[in-house]
Amino acid sequence: MNTKLLFPAIIIGGVAMILAMSAGINDAGNRTVVQYPTGKLLVKFTPGIYMKWFGTTTEYRDVLTYDYDNSTDDHTSSINQKGISVRYQDGGTGKIYGKARFSLPNDEPTMLMLHKAFRTNAGVANKLIKTVTEEGMNLTAGLMSSEEAYAEKRGIYTQWASEQISSGKYQTELKKVSTVDESTGKQVIKNIPVITYGDNGRPVHLKSDLKEYGINVNGFQITDWNFEQKTLNQISTKREATMAIITAKANAERAKQDAITSEEQGKANVMTAKYEKEVEKEQALVSAEQNKEVAVIKAQQLVEVARQQRLEAEQKKLAAAEYKQEQILRGEGDSAYKRLVMKADGALAQKLVTYEKVMNRFAQAIEKQKWVPEVQMGVSSGGSAVTGGSRAMALIDMLSVKTAKDLALDMSLPKTNTSNR
Repeated sequence: MNTKLLFPAIIIGGVAMILAMSAGINDAGNRTVVQYPTGKLLVKFTPGIYMKWFGTTTEYRDVLTYDYDNSTDDHTSSINQKGISVRYQDGGTGKIYGKARFSLPNDEPTMLMLHKAFRTNAGVANKLIKTVTEEGMNLTAGLMSSEEAYAEKRGIYTQWASEQISSGKYQTELKKVSTVDESTGKQVIKNIPVITYGDNGRPVHLKSDLKEYGINVNGFQITDWNFEQKTLNQISTKREATMAIITAKANAERAKQDAITSEEQGKANVMTAKYEKEVEKEQALVSAEQNKEVAVIKAQQLVEVARQQRLEAEQKKLAAAEYKQEQILRGEGDSAYKRLVMKADGALAQKLVTYEKVMNRFAQAIEKQKWVPEVQMGVSSGGSAVTGGSRAMALIDMLSVKTAKDLALDMSLPKTNTSNR
């Protein structure tokens, strides 16, 4: 070995040993209390290197956990046990399960006071936190019966236990209450502890050990309750009896309610029938009123129709009178016109029309006769035969003369004045 290098190596090793004994590292989530050889104490709260200068160190967790749930598998807790045993006001026992977290103080004087009192992390957990928590649980159980804790005061139990652990025990006083002894069934007077309330209406707390050492409860929960079998049987029996009473009361109340319902239903049916009749009456009245109004309207319509017909008849009468007057005037006019015409030409046109019609009828009648005999047997006395044609013409002439005479129709041609030629 090279003696020249041995001496420097010894020096370096010594320096390293001195540094190792003079410095330390505080991990995150912890705080370290350093006690120097001079007796001075120092608390390293933040993570990192600190100088201890050959002093002694004690590590504490920033947060201590008390795990008292129904399992013991979590080995990271500061305290890990299966439940906390309690005794209730009526003597019944049981266990409470849950978890709680406790924060250590963050100022050096309080932390040093805590260190001087309990010296280690385990000492704070077991001698302070565990004791205060279990005492708070039992004091809370003593404020209620096991039946109340089982049935109706679980939320209140959690609230009272948390307040007593974090802020100090409740100040209590004894109160006389009258109750029935379950074993004898007789009425007895018992003294039970009750919470003392201050003028502000809040419970009065005694001195808190956790507050004295600056420890805060920043997490508290109760997850389950367990009661002794005797208490469970007693609760079950009471519950069955209570349920029977409740059922009986419910049945009685139901029967009473059914009777009331039947009575009210009968009244309702009567009122319904009454109002149905009232409705029918109102409907009949409304219908009669409607029929009356319809009849009045129809009568008014008939009166109006009669008046209208009378007006129309009067108008027709006036029109007929006008028409009659018109026809009379027209007839008188036509008659006067015809008289004037007939006076002027002697009714020549009418006579000619009549003459023409008569002659046509004569001609048609004569035309149908056989005026020429098919066999001629002799001759006339004058030596000439009288033919049918001659007789026909004679008859026509005779009828023409008669008709003209009857009609006063002059068929002769007017004489010509030869002097005018």
